[in-house]
Amino acid sequence: MTDRSIRKSVKRTVSGLIARLWRRPRLSADQVRSLKPGRILIVRQHNQMGDMVCATPAFRAIREQYPEAEIGLICAPVNRDVVLHNPHLDRVFIFSKRACTRPGPLLSFIRELRDFAPDMAFVLSSVSWSVTSAALAAVSGARVIIGGDSRPFGFDISRHAFSLEMPSEPDTYNHAVDHNLAPLAAIGIVTDNHDTLIVPSSEEIRRAEEIRRSVPGDGPLWIMHPGAGKTQNLWPADRFAEMAVRAVAAGRPLLVLQGPADGDVMVRFRAACLRQPATSERDRITEIPPTTVGVCAALLSASDRFLCNDTGLLHVSGAVGAPTLALFGPTDPALWSPRNATTTWLRSDAGDLGTLDSDTVWEHWRTLPPRPETA
Repeated sequence: MTDRSIRKSVKRTVSGLIARLWRRPRLSADQVRSLKPGRILIVRQHNQMGDMVCATPAFRAIREQYPEAEIGLICAPVNRDVVLHNPHLDRVFIFSKRACTRPGPLLSFIRELRDFAPDMAFVLSSVSWSVTSAALAAVSGARVIIGGDSRPFGFDISRHAFSLEMPSEPDTYNHAVDHNLAPLAAIGIVTDNHDTLIVPSSEEIRRAEEIRRSVPGDGPLWIMHPGAGKTQNLWPADRFAEMAVRAVAAGRPLLVLQGPADGDVMVRFRAACLRQPATSERDRITEIPPTTVGVCAALLSASDRFLCNDTGLLHVSGAVGAPTLALFGPTDPALWSPRNATTTWLRSDAGDLGTLDSDTVWEHWRTLPPRPETA
């Protein structure tokens, strides 16, 4: 048995024993829906941006079920900007797992939760189950905790520590939005609106307008994002560079977005741009440093088209309805591509993005249909 397996086994055993100490009276789904909590805490501190965007309809479902409640969300720092101005949330608590390994920040965060004093907590999960999330719900002091069944993930926690268990499914067999909504729907908490949602602030909209004015060229803005959170999701940077030069050669104002983890990709992208033959076109390619999700959302909402890999900004573009061409490798676009009329995708052969050639991508990107409202 490896050290990692031993640690996991100890974690499962210890967490199961502690869960018995936090045992709560069981409630039925009907009883949970009939409650009128003053404050609700949602715990979803996973750090994937795209998955958080896909969870926003779940926040809407909880809001519609409890319209009078004050609702707070625990999220990771990377997802702060995704949810900060969400109209279905009243407060956002930022949980830094790294900082909270130290007693001081951890106790301060727990005090913040206790001051919020939630009556009810929802522990939301998708393809993983978090002991940390369950613990945060418990230490918040919430009298009622609803969360996914931990047993499919190998933990014996939920049947003791939760007032009501929701079904859990470790594997995604339906679209990511539906996968996030399914546990709530199983206990009768539903919404008819499955659209994802990101709301930029007025300052972020103003900043996006400033950036747009700095991009050379007239006409609707074209945007691309060569980065991705996973290496296997990256279309080669030199082909993004080729798309950039083709776009500006066609007279399109082009803006290149990047995230804080895209440094290596951008180095390769810039080097490939320098190898392109048309110097005047290279000079009209505009890139900006990493910025907030809200600024990206505002830029995308005013753009004519967007080219990206399978990554978090794909879901941002889907939330604001930007005409988008998404490039998929090993991930199934039927499960992860935004479900709207403005998103088109290409998938590589056998999950190898290197098999997608530049001419095919250019033709699909160039001929994307406009937004439905402007068609």
